[in-house]
Amino acid sequence: MIRVIKLIIWIVVIFGGIFWWKYSSFIWAELESAKTITIEEWEGFYKTFEKIYGENSLYLKIFFRQNPEKIDFSLPKWTYTFSAWDTIEKILEKLKQWTIPIQTSLKTLPGWNIFDIDNYLVEKWLITKWEFIKEAKNISKYKENYLFLENALSLEWFLYPDTHFVLQENFSLENYMNLLLKNFEKKVYTPLLSEKTPSEIIDIINMASIVEREERNIAEKATVAGILLKRIREKWYIGADITVCYPYELTENECTQRFIASKVNIDKNDYNTRTKLWLPKTPINNPQLSSIEATLNPKDSSYYYYLHDTQTWKIYYWRTLEEHNTNKRLYLR
Repeated sequence: MIRVIKLIIWIVVIFGGIFWWKYSSFIWAELESAKTITIEEWEGFYKTFEKIYGENSLYLKIFFRQNPEKIDFSLPKWTYTFSAWDTIEKILEKLKQWTIPIQTSLKTLPGWNIFDIDNYLVEKWLITKWEFIKEAKNISKYKENYLFLENALSLEWFLYPDTHFVLQENFSLENYMNLLLKNFEKKVYTPLLSEKTPSEIIDIINMASIVEREERNIAEKATVAGILLKRIREKWYIGADITVCYPYELTENECTQRFIASKVNIDKNDYNTRTKLWLPKTPINNPQLSSIEATLNPKDSSYYYYLHDTQTWKIYYWRTLEEHNTNKRLYLR
């Protein structure tokens, strides 16, 4: 009897050892070749791994029962590809990583208009052409949530330039618009413009959008704003050539000096500040904080004219048109 019991024990030990060896070999084994599988909505971990490994369902059940924490996430419907050297642990790591929503960084730049942003989102494969522009003009959807939109014709001008992180999957233009508008509300409207009337806000952003494109150097923006505002007060033409591009729905890169030169002396419309007194019909872009602050706090000077050296972008100021014209030859090269 004792001999029979010993034999049984030995058989159990031997077969147990073999089973454990096979189980361990399965756990640490790498795939023989790369595998691509599609997981359907109703399929769980067992079905998924049977697709990857074929059989071995018993080993899978033991592994999952011993390690429930390794399958504490959901498997979305998707097509996955695994490498030839992946083990079951590596496959689980990849699956868990792929189920984390993928975020993408969206950086809108100061001076961009809705045509720039639309083009940028198209390049990011988040929208199709003109979707953002259409949404920006659907202002009725957003007006009741933002006081500064009362006199606005579009969401343009209030889409404050900044960096935001959004979910690449299920990207929502409405959610992204709200991110930009809330950013304007937090960084511009609440601290600087909340006591201004809706029409005053539009005028401030209008001038700031011109300052944004007229002067890159933050230290010089207040002086430029002062000159432009002085021209308005004294009923001069503002004479900021950059405004001529906006009605043509051009991006910043498309608004070239060649294009401006071809239009600025012949166009007579609501945006050409060489032929129209006062501000353009609307702002021409989304200015950054420094341009808005310069507009709110312009620097007085005796100057009426300025231009930039085309090589260094350094700005030069003059009091008279004669001085301005004389020095054009020096700096416009």
